[in-house]
Amino acid sequence: MSDRRLRLMTVLPCVALSLVWVSAISPATAQVLETMEKIDPEMGNNNMGNHHLHLPLGPARCSPKYTYEEGDLGPGHWPGVCKVGNMQSPIDITTSQKLPVAVLKFAYKPVDLDLINDCNQYRILVKFPDNYWLMVGKKPYNLAEVHFRSPGENAVNGKRPPMSVQFVHFSPEGTFLIVEVPIVAGKENPLIRTLWRFIPNPGAESNLEGITINPADLLPADHSFYSYPGSLTTPICNEGVHWYVMKNPIELSQAQIDEYTKHYPNSARPLQPLNGRPVAESR
Repeated sequence: MSDRRLRLMTVLPCVALSLVWVSAISPATAQVLETMEKIDPEMGNNNMGNHHLHLPLGPARCSPKYTYEEGDLGPGHWPGVCKVGNMQSPIDITTSQKLPVAVLKFAYKPVDLDLINDCNQYRILVKFPDNYWLMVGKKPYNLAEVHFRSPGENAVNGKRPPMSVQFVHFSPEGTFLIVEVPIVAGKENPLIRTLWRFIPNPGAESNLEGITINPADLLPADHSFYSYPGSLTTPICNEGVHWYVMKNPIELSQAQIDEYTKHYPNSARPLQPLNGRPVAESR
């Protein structure tokens, strides 16, 4: 990723989460939620509008500022909130509460393919034009990008999937919401077959007019999920992020998984302490 894009991602506001839980909750959970509702005054103002993730980027040099392997640039030395935050992602989901949470209403639509080989953040991503294709209750979110991780980042009962796809959204106020879908080996995925055909060189972007994809084809049929308050999983690990981890996986063929891991075999941050945060489970 270019330095310009990386700066934009790190200055986006860490605005308060607003999970809608209307049933009674424990005092400990209430205290966590109260903490989440406080806005950092230095991060809460954003005048960049809804276009700040869609600026033309141009080619980027491959010079990562961090790595996923141990060493001077490894996860143990990531800067900023990565070191001191108490609401970091990803996590191991071992317990959850079945609480009434806002329903996710997906309305993704086909778009021309815009594919980036983001060598500076160890991922291949798809960009999307301005939209409001996700509703959480009555709140709209813009789908900014879809990218992949290997292995999947959030674990359930200690197990991570071989890969995951992460749908990165933001609200008009700049609040991040990430939907993570686990990926397992199975039948070939037609959308992935198209993506893998057009992966650009490291650091490059391909705008492919006339070749359309629908991100809905990377969602499972059953949209049940776990949800928790967390952070971005790359430096500087800003907190104030809604995470929705789908319970059900999608399938890629083993050959498709292997093809991706040729590019980025390790792009998952180590699991982080839960620190008493509530994990909700859709009913």
